[in-house]
Amino acid sequence: MPYLSGLLNSKIVDSTDEVVGKLKDVYIHPRVGEYAPLYYLEIKPLHKKHSVFVPYNFVENFSKEEISLKTVFSKIPTEHVLPDHYLGLSHYVMDQQIVDMVGARVVRVNDLRIGDFEDKMCVLGIDVSFSGLLRRLGLTFLDVFKVLKVNLIDWRKAQPVKGVLKLDMVAKELTHLHPADLANIVEDLSIRSGSKLVNSLDAESAAKVLEEIDPKLQKLLVHQLTPEQTTRILTKMSVDEVVDLLKGLPDEEGQTILSYLQNGKLKKIKKLLHYKDDTAGGLMTTDYIGVKPDWTVKQAVKEIKKNFDIMRSILYVYATDENEKFLGAVSMRWLLISEPDLLIRDLLKEVSPSSILHPEQPVRDVINVMTKYDLNMAAVVDENNKMLGVVSIDDIMRHLAPHA
Repeated sequence: MPYLSGLLNSKIVDSTDEVVGKLKDVYIHPRVGEYAPLYYLEIKPLHKKHSVFVPYNFVENFSKEEISLKTVFSKIPTEHVLPDHYLGLSHYVMDQQIVDMVGARVVRVNDLRIGDFEDKMCVLGIDVSFSGLLRRLGLTFLDVFKVLKVNLIDWRKAQPVKGVLKLDMVAKELTHLHPADLANIVEDLSIRSGSKLVNSLDAESAAKVLEEIDPKLQKLLVHQLTPEQTTRILTKMSVDEVVDLLKGLPDEEGQTILSYLQNGKLKKIKKLLHYKDDTAGGLMTTDYIGVKPDWTVKQAVKEIKKNFDIMRSILYVYATDENEKFLGAVSMRWLLISEPDLLIRDLLKEVSPSSILHPEQPVRDVINVMTKYDLNMAAVVDENNKMLGVVSIDDIMRHLAPHA
């Protein structure tokens, strides 16, 4: 089975054994999850300036040794322009970045394996190895001891990001990856391709991916999106993540995005924007489940179900009185093992004032409090003990290791 690099610029002969030109490219019409049959050869005829496109069904033999046509070249109906859905392997695929769905990585196409599949000549594999690069450059003699191995990715398992497959066609497959793996892929792409990939995902998946991306890159990606596209994603992100992103944008751009947000989320975001990043207020999120002390366990569970899809994680519910003053928290564990008719106030335990955070407390104090009291989540209150939000271990880790 030949490689594309060994076919390009090869001489082409017709049925009279006359050399009619050279192969400049091979065109396909790709479909997701399928090998791509060859549809046209781009041929540069001898003594002519412009290339022509010959249908592949006029090809007699297509190999490294010989490319021959079934009939006289002058009798073959050729095309001078092809529809956009036909894409050239040399022009659009070689040297491009692709997403390896199995390895959850971005790799570069060094060569393409061509072969027969179900009686059709198709693109079968993508060579991403150094060996493929040497073959492409005509430097295989450098591998004197033949130690370099070919690394082929099945064409059906790798989705090209540029040229071959449109992003909306691969988005469904990409959502099966963990957001952190998909974020790594976005980070490996160019800014333009990365932003297109993020925007091609559904809003919820895009939000999860954007939360995992390096903050500096987040801002660059957002620059490539329209305010409407950005808002679509931000509405699914947690409030604290949105605030972190907005703080890094120019004021004018941030205000434009804010103007597109709905009142409920906008009010929460504006509150958090006033706090410094390295304080409890800057770390906290306002996304938590609030309950009342006279509610039953059954009512609390109903509230959790109602808000579950917009919460990043739910470990506790937080009880407040009619003035929103913090009374205490109840873990999910206790809710699960308690009788449905039991009141929330009967599950509340006395809370040490020292275990409650205040928005102006620096990160070091937050870490000390959460470590001392072995807290996964800590409530943040104002000077009147009014509930403001919560800080999680995850928030602390993101602050300490933002690039992890």
